[in-house]
Amino acid sequence: MSATKGFFITGTDTDAGKTVAGAAVLVSLRASGIDAVPMKAVQTGGLRLEDGWHSADLDFCLRMAELTPDRGELRDMAPYIYQPACSPHLAAALAGREISLDRIVEAFRNLLQRHDCVVVEGAGGLLAPLSEKASMIDLMAALDLPVILVARPGLGTINHTLLSVRELERSGLTLHGIIFCETKEGWGEIEQNNVETITRLAKTRVLGRIAHLPDLAQAHPPRNLLKSALPPDIFRPAGAPSFMDEQGERFGQTAAQDVGRTLESYREMDRKSLWHPYTKHSAAEGGFPVIVRGEGVYLFDAEGNRYLDAISSWWACNLGHSNPRLVGALNRQARQLQHSILGNLTHPRAVELASGLSGLFPDSRRRTLFASDGASAVEAALRVAMQYWHNRGESGRTMFGAFEDAYHGDTIGAMSVGYLPDFHAAYRPVLFPVHKIKTPDCFACPAGKSRPECSLECFSSIEATVREHAHELAAVIVESMCLGAAGMKMYPAECFRKLAELCTQHRVLLIVDEIAMGFGRTGRMFAFEHAGIDPDIVCIGKGLSGGYLPISAAVVKEDIFETFADQPLDRTLYHGHTFAGNPLAAAVAVECLAIYGQENIVEKAQRAGTVLAAGFEAFRSLSGVANVRCLGMIAAFELTDRDGVTSIDRARRVCADMLKKGVLMRPLGATLYLMLPLITDEVLVAETVKSLLDSVSRV
Repeated sequence: MSATKGFFITGTDTDAGKTVAGAAVLVSLRASGIDAVPMKAVQTGGLRLEDGWHSADLDFCLRMAELTPDRGELRDMAPYIYQPACSPHLAAALAGREISLDRIVEAFRNLLQRHDCVVVEGAGGLLAPLSEKASMIDLMAALDLPVILVARPGLGTINHTLLSVRELERSGLTLHGIIFCETKEGWGEIEQNNVETITRLAKTRVLGRIAHLPDLAQAHPPRNLLKSALPPDIFRPAGAPSFMDEQGERFGQTAAQDVGRTLESYREMDRKSLWHPYTKHSAAEGGFPVIVRGEGVYLFDAEGNRYLDAISSWWACNLGHSNPRLVGALNRQARQLQHSILGNLTHPRAVELASGLSGLFPDSRRRTLFASDGASAVEAALRVAMQYWHNRGESGRTMFGAFEDAYHGDTIGAMSVGYLPDFHAAYRPVLFPVHKIKTPDCFACPAGKSRPECSLECFSSIEATVREHAHELAAVIVESMCLGAAGMKMYPAECFRKLAELCTQHRVLLIVDEIAMGFGRTGRMFAFEHAGIDPDIVCIGKGLSGGYLPISAAVVKEDIFETFADQPLDRTLYHGHTFAGNPLAAAVAVECLAIYGQENIVEKAQRAGTVLAAGFEAFRSLSGVANVRCLGMIAAFELTDRDGVTSIDRARRVCADMLKKGVLMRPLGATLYLMLPLITDEVLVAETVKSLLDSVSRV
């Protein structure tokens, strides 16, 4: 969806439903990620309250969009408010304050400097006079916005609407389309025929129909209705085809057989052309849900089914889907600069992002080397670590240490340090050797103890491996606090801290993989904060852009970076990616960091994580459930059969049952887990846990 700089909402006459339609346009734009704000150019019948004059129409739109502008913006949103409820020219004459088109245009431009789009509502109809010299249609021409005409569907509307359309055409203004607003209850053959007749004779499109809302004083029910009143493609320029239009079909067609045919054609194309990652061939035979949009914590398929995204779309969409601020940042950047390399060039968003990331670490003297996905960030970190020792003249340090059950991605280097036989067995011959470190696992404690009573006996094998091979280790790389793909294996922060101290003691770099666990997932901005350490290199991704665009990075301490100088010898790091620090992805990531700070996302995640952990206590008493564990907004356990053996089949059946309930999960072998978006409210967290408890109990 793409919007112009705004829309002008006018009506066939007074009380046609302009304010309700304008609010519907506003909330629809914002739901699609466009930073849209309302403007009531002239308000008659204004209200005098304790804090000053108010525009009831503007207040309604702000309430529906859940916006709270400052006083300066409010003045621009409602530049003229008059007490008498009459025509604008008469209200202005009675108040002795003439309406200036220039002042309204100036206010509009002020708003446009701070926002993507302004939805301007007029007063009365097109020819309502603003003064002796200007009418509402002159204001439309001055603002140069596409016009949305609001009409009633009932008796008399054909004449009023066609006259309005004719006047717009005569004035050379662009009619974007018509919204029919039901100002009273009742829809029958007359109303239906009126709409069809106007569409045919006016040769324009109907953007939507807004049902009668009897009680506009209640904010939330009308807002939900308004949000779903308009189809998602109405803001394209009139006549502009969508992808599905070009195919001769569209999602959202009303006839069930058309929807079915569209879905089946997509599923058939899917079966013939698409290779799904981490998906068995046989799973595709029945066809998958065709996801067409996301909003908040939910995904929606083409048949209208809603799914709670309980795995944050592969652990990435921490801030949910269609976040207006993130999509707005993407839209703004897309109008300016789409791509520029970082080799001997720079651009503002990459600079802002790198600077913002540095400030998140205990030692802010860091450099950010951008990549595209998690695995490429790991590859970059490995190369930096190895060349660092080469730069220092210690070329014997060419080995890496890593946990036995780690997963770091699917490139050759990432597979080498994060080898999982189920994923990577076919590539074993081409992987380089790595010193594997015993994974600390409290559930399978070698000493048969449990936290916090144990003395970290598991660390002895880790210490022995690092001490023995320290002379040849370039770095040790670990997933931070939780090994994701290995089945959400969690280990103690104290063990993590001791490993960092051990690496420092033996001059071994510590690379921490925060790709899945970073950005609030564990209840801290970064999971390594639980251990109170400051790693040498930190790999980040996924949540860096809120999961919206591929961008990742290796964030490296300054003293490591300094060894890559090119004088007197050239020690330049000849490594990079075409799309490293891409402006679009970087812009979204910059906004993502701002949201984390301004909306206290980590603190909210901590509270929601407490609710998650409390709910998971109930699983401890269920038979066939083992190793219940939680860390921030991660909760997991293993499923077993009657003999106590872990059961992959049972885990799959539970996930299938949850999908029927509208909850999307993916098992990791016999491990079931929840990694809900961090914005999930606490009530929904508790409800999801109860739903999972029910499925596990029954399956």
